[in-house]
Amino acid sequence: MRTLFFSAIALAILLASNLCLNAQASTPTQKELIQQLIESYSNQGTFNGSVLVAQKGKVIFAGGFGYANMEWKVKNTANTKFYLASISKTFTSVTVMKLIDQGKLTLDTRLSDVLKWYRADTGSKITIRQLLNHTSGIANYLNMKGKSIYQVADEFGTAPIDKLAFAKKYCQGDLDYEPGTKWNYNNTAYFLLGLIIEEVSGKTYEEAVSDFIFKQLGMDASGDVQPHQFDAFPEMATGYMRNFTDFVHPPYWNMSTAYAQGSLYSNVYDLVKFDQALYDPGFLSKTAYDAMFTANLNGYGCGWEIRESAIGKDKAMKKIRTHEGYLFAWNTRFYQIPDDQYLIVILSNGGNAPLEKMYSGITDILYGRPTETARPLIANTLYSALKNKTLQPALEQCSQYFQAEKNKWDFSEYELNRLGYFALQNDTKSAVMIFRFVTDIYPQSWNAWDSYGEALATAGNKAEAIKAYEKSISLNPGNNAGIEMLKKLKEA
Repeated sequence: MRTLFFSAIALAILLASNLCLNAQASTPTQKELIQQLIESYSNQGTFNGSVLVAQKGKVIFAGGFGYANMEWKVKNTANTKFYLASISKTFTSVTVMKLIDQGKLTLDTRLSDVLKWYRADTGSKITIRQLLNHTSGIANYLNMKGKSIYQVADEFGTAPIDKLAFAKKYCQGDLDYEPGTKWNYNNTAYFLLGLIIEEVSGKTYEEAVSDFIFKQLGMDASGDVQPHQFDAFPEMATGYMRNFTDFVHPPYWNMSTAYAQGSLYSNVYDLVKFDQALYDPGFLSKTAYDAMFTANLNGYGCGWEIRESAIGKDKAMKKIRTHEGYLFAWNTRFYQIPDDQYLIVILSNGGNAPLEKMYSGITDILYGRPTETARPLIANTLYSALKNKTLQPALEQCSQYFQAEKNKWDFSEYELNRLGYFALQNDTKSAVMIFRFVTDIYPQSWNAWDSYGEALATAGNKAEAIKAYEKSISLNPGNNAGIEMLKKLKEA
């Protein structure tokens, strides 16, 4: 009986242990939850790239999704390299701070005191700090003469530009506003910062960033593409623009014009090294960190976006340090949550991606909140219908979904608006139908009514276009572009 008793106890312990093991096995880890979340965006075609999540330098998740090269079916991995686009500005800022720490510049140094050729009447008003935090008042060369980014891309051809000649021609026009009084995101300012780095350091921009950051941190997978724009880089992703469920190659962009505002490349593992350096008091001075990470106008520091977000089960406010990059095929984000030293890096080579939604889902997982995987995009459904010339019945079906199954679908206003403009390039009638649908499901969106008005005006329906613009302006009296368009329509 004694043996049977102890056998029963042993069996009970064994069963209890198995139940505990099974319970643990059935609870997804953070790594598994992040994988599931990003896969849901990849599966619906809105994300193609690499993601990394780390805390205090320890990687929680790292992986690739979709393809680095779609034609050859080369998959993205955590080692794949991506153009960083405007995340490059954070590296430019750090390089400037290195020079300030060396006593070669100050934040109050005037532009024309460093670049002696720069016109003194405006350059004497502009400080290094104002160049870094986008308050310089200098006109953005990507918006010059009202041209689109595509037209600007065509203007400079394929040959590497002469940076000094470029700056003298495009970077010293009249000011848009008095320095320090307003904020306007400005690529010209960072182009000039590249020249300032070269002037003060005696190195090329590529050499300075490499010596001060990449080599010091062992970032062997990182570099500057602009002097080598036609060279092949091992493990570099090919860029694609996303047309909903289709991917196409972007127009050519002369990367030498990107220079210090957007010409760097890296991978997610190298960016962990950069992340950790930004907590190291031996890497930069406290003065430099304070300048970079203190919000100025529009919540922007020196090379960094600074924001606060409600994160975690208790929705505690956390400071976020971040920067986005976007250039045709490349959409990138670098997020730091300094209170807990979390790093989230999302790099896309598949055009614009829902980076903020992905980031929000990842932070839900990190802080123990429920999160939702991506739902099917209605815009993708309508894109297929547009291609198959079945848009009208598809819109009717999607209207029914909105009424009865709204929570099963993603009715992203941004994606639907983008679809409308995609259609407007070649099919005005379809564009009008799509924008009308958007106003039906977002009746309080001034932007939806503005886009609808534009499509109606393009279609020659002046009376209805006036009504749409009037509705948009009633919802947003500050819609100056809509006000101007309404005035033109009424005077025509």
